[in-house]
Amino acid sequence: MTHAVPAATPVAGAALNPTLDASLDTPCPASTTGLAGALPRRISPAIALLAILVGATVLRVAFAAATGLGNDESYTVVTSRAVALSYFDHPPMAWWLARLSAWLMGSEAPAVVRAPFLVFSALSTVLMYRLTARLFDPWAGVLAALMMACAPVLGVTSASWVLPDGPLIAFLLAATLVLARVLFEPDAHPAGWLLAGLLGGLAMLSKYHGVFFFAGTLLFLLTSPRHRFWLGRAWPYAGALVALAVASPVVIWNIQNDFISLSFQASRAAAARFQPVMPLVVIGGIALFLTPWIWVGLVAAAVRAVRAHLRAPRGPSRSAARGAARSWLLVCIGCGPVLLFPLVAAWSPAKPFFHWAAPGYLMLFPLLGHLMAQRWPRHPATRRWAFGSAIFVATVMVAVMALARVPTLAAYGPGTPRDPLRELATWSDLSAAFLQQGLTADRTPFVVSRIWHEGGKVGYALGEDWPIACIGDDCRGFRVTHVEEDHVGDDAVIVVPAPARPDDLAQIRSHFTRLEPLATIDLRHAGAFVGTVSILIGRSYGR
Repeated sequence: MTHAVPAATPVAGAALNPTLDASLDTPCPASTTGLAGALPRRISPAIALLAILVGATVLRVAFAAATGLGNDESYTVVTSRAVALSYFDHPPMAWWLARLSAWLMGSEAPAVVRAPFLVFSALSTVLMYRLTARLFDPWAGVLAALMMACAPVLGVTSASWVLPDGPLIAFLLAATLVLARVLFEPDAHPAGWLLAGLLGGLAMLSKYHGVFFFAGTLLFLLTSPRHRFWLGRAWPYAGALVALAVASPVVIWNIQNDFISLSFQASRAAAARFQPVMPLVVIGGIALFLTPWIWVGLVAAAVRAVRAHLRAPRGPSRSAARGAARSWLLVCIGCGPVLLFPLVAAWSPAKPFFHWAAPGYLMLFPLLGHLMAQRWPRHPATRRWAFGSAIFVATVMVAVMALARVPTLAAYGPGTPRDPLRELATWSDLSAAFLQQGLTADRTPFVVSRIWHEGGKVGYALGEDWPIACIGDDCRGFRVTHVEEDHVGDDAVIVVPAPARPDDLAQIRSHFTRLEPLATIDLRHAGAFVGTVSILIGRSYGR
């Protein structure tokens, strides 16, 4: 069975077929779509998607194997050793995946702990295609998947590193795919709301951003006259209950730990002082993370979708209204992160993290793919734009892999070469220094760091035999592991950057009878300087 797809649609998001259910096995024929006509007739959407999937996966696997764990990754792997219902920074999915992979493979090597996230990235590529094909057409799905793979924050870092965003992206796309079927396909069973709730709950189990899926769905039901009747039925509410049940480990853990995680995240939105420039900084940052030209395309596609929704006839049987609703659903689900985090930056005292808005922009890629499919036959610039994006991101990934293996490639001029990717360096010299100094877990059974990301680096370098405690003002997840409480009276190894700040040493010294300097070592990676740390012995830990 084939589906007739018009070469161009006058209104962005116009319906191609309310019951469209395109699949990899039913590619859109070349004679019925302008995009297919612009490509060799032997190429189907399935083949094009397969090429994108294979190419992106090969690059991501190489990238994951070539680069060491970053600060966030090392911290996640180390704190995941204490299996819990949830964790300080985020819900538990990334921690569970990293720990499960390490346990199954008996290793915490970067390629091992990153493996589940690579699998999720491949799944996300297929889901982006399926979602876009269901809402628009298969070639739009191919282009949406391609452009998502070319956006560094979605197609590279979140797709290959130990971060909560990897599973979040997959579950958001899967939940939206199911929701689109329930809303737009007459033969869909309303029990699909339960599956959408399950997948949305898994998104919330990955990152707190998952709540935007439910907020966006509610916004869509309130603003789409054709679908507002669902608010009077039990199915959406049953789906919400399923989501709450799935995400219940996060709720239970927060109750057990005085809501420390939710309080930490909420504190980032606390009012400090008005900073009118910061929203622009955040928007500019996410534009860089997506690449500026992809960001412009996403915004343009979103504006077209909003205009189509505002102009669409309100009659429930009008095809234009049905088509605009498909695009409007994506806008509703995506608008929360896109709008909220730049606004919060205007008064928040916290350092802005540009990638926080990325899950919102994720929902705009089907709109971008649809727009590109319409423009592809008549606009060579669109084709150059797509292929240029792919070449750019592949080149950057290869360059990063080369620098990760040979960081001195970036060193010019006199002086000690410094690793430009030092955050991705593994502190292997620290483990060697412990052996050289004769330090053993029998005599000094735990290690102390002063801040969360240093604790992650130290703990990952030393391995699972050394429990890590943190004594400082920003310990995050180490605050709830209670390692130090199990070692009252014991000696500890203390690792701090050199030269150590007097305030840090004073804070640590207050918990020990005395501190004894032991050694100072330089940390290097592939010959490039990473940093210097001091090793001390803390005698007789006391609270």
